[in-house]
Amino acid sequence: MRALVLALAACSTTPAALTGSGTRLAGEDALFHQQPRWLGGDAAYTIDLGDGRVLWLFGDSFIATSPALVRSESTMVHNSVAVMTGDDPASATMQFAWRDGAPPDAFFAEDGDDWFWPNGGVRVPGGPLVVFVSEVRATPGQGLGFASAGYRAVMVADPSGPPDAWQLAAAPVAPAPYDPTATVACAASDGDHLVALLVDGQGGAGRLARWAMTDVAAGDLSTPGWWTGRAWSTTATTAAVVLPDASTECSLERFADQWLLVASHGFGASTIAIYTAPAVTGPWSDPRDVFTPPESEVPDAFVYAGKGHPALVTHTAGASLVVTYADNSFTFSDLLDPANADTLYWPHVAELSLR
Repeated sequence: MRALVLALAACSTTPAALTGSGTRLAGEDALFHQQPRWLGGDAAYTIDLGDGRVLWLFGDSFIATSPALVRSESTMVHNSVAVMTGDDPASATMQFAWRDGAPPDAFFAEDGDDWFWPNGGVRVPGGPLVVFVSEVRATPGQGLGFASAGYRAVMVADPSGPPDAWQLAAAPVAPAPYDPTATVACAASDGDHLVALLVDGQGGAGRLARWAMTDVAAGDLSTPGWWTGRAWSTTATTAAVVLPDASTECSLERFADQWLLVASHGFGASTIAIYTAPAVTGPWSDPRDVFTPPESEVPDAFVYAGKGHPALVTHTAGASLVVTYADNSFTFSDLLDPANADTLYWPHVAELSLR
């Protein structure tokens, strides 16, 4: 009888699995078209700066280099950022930033031949901002032509001003002991800790690391705890797989009474899927497709980079979440075609209704 009571109690504390549907908000894509020289990008992570502003982090981005303001006369930098003032994509303003030289360059500067793609982070309340970036290395003639070289963390002690005035500093980090090429896919605050999902350098298995928020505030990420499947350990040489087929891009947050991960599901003609868990350590559900972007319904679709943005306001009653995703082409010249310039290779906005 005691075992039965305990089992029933455990079941009663497990939140019901979420499902839902999505609505495309095409008009809100205008949020990303406010800077004439910023001509599109992908990734589109957000970090709530806690002062009425939201930081956007973009991957490869087109930056115009001539008054023509066209992609054929632009440079593609490996990352850029924007600070959004307001929380409603329909009315907020965006201040974009990159290193503006001749030619323009990435906001997070390259290190030799390696470059960086941003992967989210957090703002310590009243304190510094930490941004995780993937270190990427060219591999000519191999695979996709690039490979992960691990992750780094960038600190901004005072992110209160415009991003082009921020002082960036590297924070010490420890590579994953089981795979030094593993990189952060998404991160979130879990009260007293910053928790991140790391994905193996070759993709696939997702594992968890966390840092005490007091260490994060001090700019020191050199002693992560790794989830072993039973406990957090700062001395573990391996870590438990919590998601066997994790996305290299995603969002992670507390949503209602459970944890929610949002990511693109599939390759090419993908969907937006959600994963849920009663605790960040799991057990995590299988992916549940909740929205098919209309951009996935065209021939040779290439839709990816799905993630949620909990700091953005929604307009649907009940539990809802703003999401973005990007579309691209398997033929690079398509991105330079003027007919595609305002729609292809831009972040796109949708809203999920979850229940």
